[in-house]
Parts: sequence; structure tokens; C-alpha cells
Amino acid sequence: MKVVRGIFLCCIIGGFAALFFVLSPSSRPLGGGEESGGIETEEDILVEGLEFSEWEEDRLTWLMGAERTRYHHKEKKASLEHVEVTFFPATGGKMLLWANLVDYDVRTKGLRASDSVRGKSDQGYDFTTESLFYDGEKREVTTDDKVTLEKDRLTIQGTGMKGSLADHKFRLLSEVRAVFSPQGIVPRGAGGE
Repeated sequence: MKVVRGIFLCCIIGGFAALFFVLSPSSRPLGGGEESGGIETEEDILVEGLEFSEWEEDRLTWLMGAERTRYHHKEKKASLEHVEVTFFPATGGKMLLWANLVDYDVRTKGLRASDSVRGKSDQGYDFTTESLFYDGEKREVTTDDKVTLEKDRLTIQGTGMKGSLADHKFRLLSEVRAVFSPQGIVPRGAGGE
């Protein structure tokens, strides 16, 4: 029984090691001095239950978990379902993001979240939108869709948003409407009638 468990554990570890190898660019040159992008295969890879992280030197910048992930070899992109992402800005704190679908570009480190995107900042703001793009190089989030931000009794709605994870500043771009509700009263259009 110990041998069977050992073999099973080795298979699981080997599978995740292979996925890590596929998702991280290799620096080994091939014949003509070209760089390899990982495993040379034309097939996509499907993984159930994945956690993936990005580090800058010794600091964790984000952690992502997904129920199902498909890596598209030719496009160097991953499609993830039922995703939770935690961002850790260099200034401290964290921001959570949930989405039913996320597309991740391995080359640009950009994320496109869609289908019921929700988030929560460590300052207590909750937000919802239909889609959101994260630029990994600039550490910015943007959307052209309607956005609702809520904290305590304050609800802010607008169309389009641009935000920086580096300094925790977010700006709604148009059609901005803010409603402050006295205690016990839900604002119209923000969960109420």
C-alpha cells in the first residue's frame, strides 16, 4: 500500500512539475540559438485544481487558484475557470479578485477576467463588473464596463475604471454616481428596488 501511495504521489508531483515547466519560459537555446518556450508539443494541457504564483525576487506579487485550467501551447495562453486571484502590492496589503473565466497570457503576464468579476480591497471596498483587464507590467487594472464600488453605506457606480495596484488608487471614468445611505436604508439601484 505504501508503494502505491508513493507512486501516486510521484505522478502528481511530476504532473505539476511538467505544468510549471510549460508555463515558465526556458532559457536553454535550441539548435540555432532560439529559445525554447517549454515542452515542445502541439497539444493543449488540461489541469484540474491549479494554484499558480508570480514572484519578483523574494516577494510574492500574486497568487491564483482555479478549478480548471487549459494551457494553449501555440498561443502561450492559459484559460482558467472559477478563479480566485490575490494581488500583493509592493506597498503592502492585498486585493482579491474572483471571476468565472480568466485568460492569462504567459508572455505579457496580462490577465483578462470576465463573467461575473468581483473584487475586494484591503481598504474594505467591494467591486463588481463584467470584465477586467490586468496589465502585469504596469500593475494596472482597467475595464470599459459598468463598475459598482461599495463600502459601508457608500455606493459608487460608473462606466469604465482604471486603477493602480501599486498605489491603491482607482478612478471611474464616466457616468459616475455616488449614493450615501443613512444607516439602515438601502440606496435605490444598489441592491434595493
